[in-house]
Amino acid sequence: MLKKFLLHIISILSCTFIFGQNEKVIYLQVITKKDTIQNTFNDFKSLENHIDQISEEIQREGFFASYYTAPLRINDSIYSSQLISHSKTNIVHIENWDALQAFSIDNKKDFLKSDAIIPYLKGLNKEFSSQGSPFNKVQLKNLRTKNDTLFASLHISNIAPRKVDSIIIKGYPRFPQTFAKHFAGIRKGMLYNNERIIEKANSLNNLPFVNTIKPAEVLFNPKKTTLYIYVKKKNANNFDGFLGFATNEESGSFELNGYLNLNLVNNLHFGETLNLAYKSDNEDQTQLNIKAKLPYIFKTPLGLVGQINIFRQKETFSSTELRLGLNYALSPKSEVLVGFTSTESADLMNNTAVAGIISRDFDASFANVQYQFTQRKESLLFPIKTSILLDSEIGSRQESLQPKVNQYKIQLKGNHIFQINKRNSVYIQNETRYLNSDNYIANELFRFGGILSIRGFEENSLRASFYNVTNTEYRFQLSEAIYAHSIIDFAIIDNQASRTTTDPTPIGGDNLTSFGIGLGLITKSGLFKLNYANGTSDNIPFEFSNSKVHFSLTAFF
Repeated sequence: MLKKFLLHIISILSCTFIFGQNEKVIYLQVITKKDTIQNTFNDFKSLENHIDQISEEIQREGFFASYYTAPLRINDSIYSSQLISHSKTNIVHIENWDALQAFSIDNKKDFLKSDAIIPYLKGLNKEFSSQGSPFNKVQLKNLRTKNDTLFASLHISNIAPRKVDSIIIKGYPRFPQTFAKHFAGIRKGMLYNNERIIEKANSLNNLPFVNTIKPAEVLFNPKKTTLYIYVKKKNANNFDGFLGFATNEESGSFELNGYLNLNLVNNLHFGETLNLAYKSDNEDQTQLNIKAKLPYIFKTPLGLVGQINIFRQKETFSSTELRLGLNYALSPKSEVLVGFTSTESADLMNNTAVAGIISRDFDASFANVQYQFTQRKESLLFPIKTSILLDSEIGSRQESLQPKVNQYKIQLKGNHIFQINKRNSVYIQNETRYLNSDNYIANELFRFGGILSIRGFEENSLRASFYNVTNTEYRFQLSEAIYAHSIIDFAIIDNQASRTTTDPTPIGGDNLTSFGIGLGLITKSGLFKLNYANGTSDNIPFEFSNSKVHFSLTAFF
């Protein structure tokens, strides 16, 4: 472009663009001393845009005062544009920074190279826009040259910052406004910043019950700024369950166990969630868990979380755990919770000594602090990309006629999807739980095992005072609705409970592994999953008869 410009200077100080028009196109001829260049355009607007473009290219080379005039009509088919040329500039010196002290500018520069001045001015304009002044203009005035240096004054149009006066939600009239204010951080009176507003509006996609359908828009009136956010409600309720099939190791008979989970989300248009889970297995264990979350109570940033968990092992013990807490959203993806946990457990064995199971009546109370991070993505098969949960509890356990025992618990759980390409990914999840106590009893230990922890083992068949479980899957996505995956799980467990009432020796630890394959596909009824896994440990050798098959179906409504 610079070469063409110099050719113009050598030949004539002004040149004429001749635009000829036929029935379908407009053509442009640039005539220089050495050659002729012809460009064609579909319409006159494209021709004008081209002139603006080559003018900008000349100025970026340092010919700031040079430009092409607007096309002048000669007759029905010919237009002319004159090149107004000036000498090239290498350095730009801004002289009036002292007069601009009233403006908040972080990046002040006195001297700039000619090819950096236009990006610099655009950067200043963007800086003012981020401060709520989208209509500010930044330009150079009082231009004068000396040798290869351009001396100029920076002129900034002083337009008052804009603030968001009203927020209108389109597409979902009953959308809970508190989520726009506290979850996304969009509120009346905030300074207008287009990039931040779009980013904040898009953060609503991290809610399970809405999707944004197009970028946020702003309507500017002389005295009012109105923000429009476009969302649509999506079905977030889901019901899932699974059936497990196995062979009893002692009797050799066929056994069945299962799990049902119901999630109700935003049915009252308040953003509330209600979870009900019921689990039963072949060891005569039943578990009922009910959890409710009420966000932004009384339009404050705080939410209320309540949970009750009832566990019963037939003829052994029963436990009831109650949790209450207040949560606060740190960002659209993370939140903290401070709460209280109370547990009451009853021994159903009447002090009968059973190897490995010593249960007693006790009450326990804990104060807990929890942090949770969740990053979602648009996928029915894999809706959670990253999740982190950190929970710590400190409290005590009280048995009848026994001294109080101080305890603390820690839980750390995280998972992430490593996307290799469109079809291939690796999923890794790790969970660690630890109970610290002077002594342990069976009905306070962690219970795990099965499809939701380490696969290939019976549901809730494992007990430990400490365990670490790692789940891995290599996933191959056959289509948008079906995928196959491997199952490789590892676990380290330690059980510090006494073996019997007469033998205080701890039960000890074990290493567990499981291998298998799985399949997931989206059907008309929902997301169907099939897992086949076989678990082994230091004490359990590999046998095909120990394999576990699990079916699950998650239906959205």
